[in-house]
Amino acid sequence: MLPWGCADVLINTVIFLPLVTALILLFVPRTASAWLKGVALTGAVATFALSLAFASLGVSTSADFTAPWIAGPWSAAYHVRVDALRVFFVLLTTLVSAACVWAAFSYAQLTRLRGFLFLLLMFETTLLGLFTAADLLLFYIYWDLMLIPVFLILSGYAGSDDARKAAWGYLIYNGAGGLVLLLGIIGLVNQTHTFEVSGLVPNLGAALSWWLFGAFAFAFAVKTPAFPFHSWMPATYTQSPPPLVAMVSGVQSKAGLFGLLAFGLPLFPDAARVWAPLLLVMAVASILYGALAAIGARDAKLLVAYSSLSHLGFVWLAFFAFSITSVSAGILMLISHGLIAAALFLLLGFIEERVGTRDLGAVGGLSQRAPRLAAYMLVACMAALGLPGLSGFAGEFLILIGTWQTQPLYTSLALIAVVLACVYMLVLFQSLMHGPERLPRDAGPIELRGREMWLVTPLLATIVFLGVWPGWLNDRTPNAVTVQPPAVSTTVGRHA
Repeated sequence: MLPWGCADVLINTVIFLPLVTALILLFVPRTASAWLKGVALTGAVATFALSLAFASLGVSTSADFTAPWIAGPWSAAYHVRVDALRVFFVLLTTLVSAACVWAAFSYAQLTRLRGFLFLLLMFETTLLGLFTAADLLLFYIYWDLMLIPVFLILSGYAGSDDARKAAWGYLIYNGAGGLVLLLGIIGLVNQTHTFEVSGLVPNLGAALSWWLFGAFAFAFAVKTPAFPFHSWMPATYTQSPPPLVAMVSGVQSKAGLFGLLAFGLPLFPDAARVWAPLLLVMAVASILYGALAAIGARDAKLLVAYSSLSHLGFVWLAFFAFSITSVSAGILMLISHGLIAAALFLLLGFIEERVGTRDLGAVGGLSQRAPRLAAYMLVACMAALGLPGLSGFAGEFLILIGTWQTQPLYTSLALIAVVLACVYMLVLFQSLMHGPERLPRDAGPIELRGREMWLVTPLLATIVFLGVWPGWLNDRTPNAVTVQPPAVSTTVGRHA
């Protein structure tokens, strides 16, 4: 049971504990690798453990903390909330971040390990801040802050000219999306005179609502990413170190779709329906283009990157089909994709570390030397292609059932990608794990180490759990997004 009496402390502790841990790392000697690893992992695991207290929240309960921040013609507050909409994004962030911090032990030189861990933990705090922000100004601040650690890791720790180019592409694309979002926020706040817009019904004209929702939707589509605003994704995903790309694809890619649920759809419900036909086309284009590009990819990380583009397109389809199960099915799909993408990118990172390549034509027959690795890859790949009993099937199935009721044409087109997913994920698994053994001459032991098994196991276990019992999540998420926040049975903190 959530300790309501200290919920305000708990919310802020979960948000800022990774940042505090990162600051502590600065006082640990750069060469004391054991201490650096121990402090970083302790902070990440403790954050996840504390976040589990929020799992008891139901659809009608939330935990809030509010403190006055800006007063005057435009008011704002430091307002953070964990409710039925936000709780699973928080849990996803803390779980994936703990696995990625642990995985990072392999991906930085001894003298640079401290900085690498510092930036990963900073990244976790920005993600947690964004998913708990109930004030629009606070949401925007975290929206931009999350770009910094990703850019610094890509430009400073990935170790290649291509990675530095990818870093600038990532920053420019997402920075441009952030500027458009800022314009939309300014336009909205000029009408409402407050950034505390949760629960408000803005009195806006139809034309203004159309433009403002368009600005929000554009920024969210860039961040997700969605076709055709995905150009930053292939280079970023392939050039990022595995722990970083696992966090970007597994967690950060949910930021835009979360923004739609928390702000875009509740604030501009009529404009969202006007934009829906165009966004449904974008959703189906993302689904099909991502699937076809994944089939053509020979780089294992690029294949998973394009599969993410396709899978997240299903969530756009769910949200703008406006079916009765849109929100709950979309959230299940988002959490499922986050777990699957993080597991796949981490496992592919372990393989690349051993064999030195991601080329599907250069590696094969790994299951002969690494049966445990093959078993872990099998679960992750089967979840990604939608095998019944795993979370990928539960999310896609519920989305397709719901969207068929209101958008049968777009749902029929999306079904093509379900078949294509079987093709590209089986190609990935078969190419790496079966067939004649193909390995570089200098390849060492291939099998998963104990640490690697422990850090991936919770991700795969959650994939199985949500596949067998998706109702555990669906029963705790809202069935629709309204202009009012979920009913609050207990609210803590200081209110402006």
